[in-house]
Amino acid sequence: MSAYWLKMIGSTENPCPEPYTRSYADFSRRPSRVRAGDHMILYAVGGRMRVFAVAEVTSDVYAATGNADENGRWPYRVDINYLVNMSAADGVHIDEVSTPGRELRRSVGRQSYIELSQEEYELAATKLQQKA
Repeated sequence: MSAYWLKMIGSTENPCPEPYTRSYADFSRRPSRVRAGDHMILYAVGGRMRVFAVAEVTSDVYAATGNADENGRWPYRVDINYLVNMSAADGVHIDEVSTPGRELRRSVGRQSYIELSQEEYELAATKLQQKA
């Protein structure tokens, strides 16, 4: 059974690039539960507070040797295939994809990724598909 993730892209110091078209998502620590077949909602960090893409994970986690950024902050990676991808500026505000069970803006904190419920994933994916 696949899992659903909210994956933060960028950081406060280095906001999500526009457009974000990389065929992978990086992690600062090895994500123990992310697997091929899982689905991700990508969230633009750095002031935008918007989800902007729906992606399927197409690989298990691997070391980003030779490809990690220059300071090695993101040494792990998964490959992704976009189902929806738009500019972060055109994305859906995080408050619009929160459910009565959880306010996602408060949950992201300084996390690199968090697990979503099926309800949270479907709400975000539907809103992004409608906007695309």
